[in-house]
Amino acid sequence: MKRFLDTNKAINGFYLIIQGCFLLSFLLLQGCNDAKAINIDASSSAIGALLSDGNFGVFGNFGNSEGTSPVNISLSGYVDVTSTDLNLTLSDSTTSTTQTLQLSANGSYSFSTELPSGNSYSITLGSYTQGQTCNITSNASGTAGTTGTATVVCERQLAIAAGWKNNSSVPVLRLFGVNHSSSPYTVTENFAVAVGGTPSSVDPELVWNGTNYLLVWKSADTTIRGQLYDITLTALAAAFTIYTGAGVTIGKVSAAYNPSGEFAIVWTESASTRAAKYQRINASTGALIGTATTISSSTSTSYFNADVIWNGSSYNTAFRQRTSGGANSLTVFSFSTGSATSVRTYSAVNGTDSLALDYPSLLAQGSNTWLFFSQTETDGSGNISGSTLKSSKNFQTTPATMRTETNPYGCGPEGGGDQYMISSAAIASITNLLISYDSVCADVGGTYNEVSDLPVTISSGAVGTPTDYSDSEIGAGGGGPSPSQTLGSSITCRTNACFISVGNESSDAIFLFDPDFGGNIIGGTSTIYPTDASGIEFPVTVIQ
Repeated sequence: MKRFLDTNKAINGFYLIIQGCFLLSFLLLQGCNDAKAINIDASSSAIGALLSDGNFGVFGNFGNSEGTSPVNISLSGYVDVTSTDLNLTLSDSTTSTTQTLQLSANGSYSFSTELPSGNSYSITLGSYTQGQTCNITSNASGTAGTTGTATVVCERQLAIAAGWKNNSSVPVLRLFGVNHSSSPYTVTENFAVAVGGTPSSVDPELVWNGTNYLLVWKSADTTIRGQLYDITLTALAAAFTIYTGAGVTIGKVSAAYNPSGEFAIVWTESASTRAAKYQRINASTGALIGTATTISSSTSTSYFNADVIWNGSSYNTAFRQRTSGGANSLTVFSFSTGSATSVRTYSAVNGTDSLALDYPSLLAQGSNTWLFFSQTETDGSGNISGSTLKSSKNFQTTPATMRTETNPYGCGPEGGGDQYMISSAAIASITNLLISYDSVCADVGGTYNEVSDLPVTISSGAVGTPTDYSDSEIGAGGGGPSPSQTLGSSITCRTNACFISVGNESSDAIFLFDPDFGGNIIGGTSTIYPTDASGIEFPVTVIQ
């Protein structure tokens, strides 16, 4: 930009001397002749700190000696994967002329023709790649030479995968896109994905890699399938097979993205030889990388409910183990390629009882890796008495207790019942995580299910006040056990809110709501998929 290339140019009362020194009205530098040239990238926030007086923003819209001024644009958060540029129109109110600007990548830009200083103008947002919401958050109008940089911020919309069985035991898999930028939320996509078989549970998983989504599910109890979608939830290619096992029953399927350009899929399976395994796939094409690799296997120990994350340098996976003698544990492994390495094994006992540690949920946050899991409590003599949500930051030796439930709403899991918690975790802010979890209790009277959340302070691991939502948000019934069952809510966070997706068997619907840290719902509860006459049994949702 010509106006910044002059070696000595007066700018609003202070001087900028390139390869010399900076003389600012608020800063005196001694030894000016010893100053070194400073090379600062145009996208650096350091420039904003250096050249902003609180009005101009990054660079500002400064004029030049010719009496014209640029109109600058800053774009962030934009994903252009469908060859649809973001279109902006600048209207000069003084001359009644317009010009356009098309942007395909995040960064700092200027409209091609500068405006006469002092002219009033406005900027409007046109078409852009869907599956995201873009807004001009500051300086959408102003005066040339005075008003600062116009800021355009884009944010990916919500994507939800939901799997269930209808009343005829036919498996169902659906994808939803939700515009969360205003309330009530708008469902932008709602379509069925061909399951391709009749698994006992579809068990969907959905992962975003910054460009595409990977949807993973079980098309049969022996087969894992996958399909890639762009940000608009448009399929990029046909579904592909990730794994087929002979004579096995595949358990929960989990997936994680590695920025080197791959996904890792982890699952457990039962057969004559039980195992936990992983398969790496190309994040752009879905092509298999290598073959399925065994993490752990046994002819007597069973494995359940694996989860996996990329921690920045390797994958971590955690899953439940149970020996033929009834000893329970939760084990953590690390892998990149080849064999996996054991990281930590957790177990707990009460009297003669080996407590079940199950439903692990992993979260990578900065340099930290968090593990959340359920611990089923007993009275020490084989009778289930409650459940506890546990956490372990960086796989600490002794997990922390987050919340314990005993007989929720009068549900006592006596007589062969069960009680456990299924959790999902998200980074809510630079200081807090937010955990969504289902507290499930089954006894002779039925099954009670409560969807709740729990804030966690990142620095200390301290737990905040829990909030229970089911009665008011998804109608899970109170005053006694209810036939409602969700098998796990799912949580994700955006810039200004967190969102929980959950399916409710009793109302045959899929819901979305946005809790805050005070037990309130910010924008209300939306019915993403309305009451289905065909029934929704054992619903599982995954939100990204």
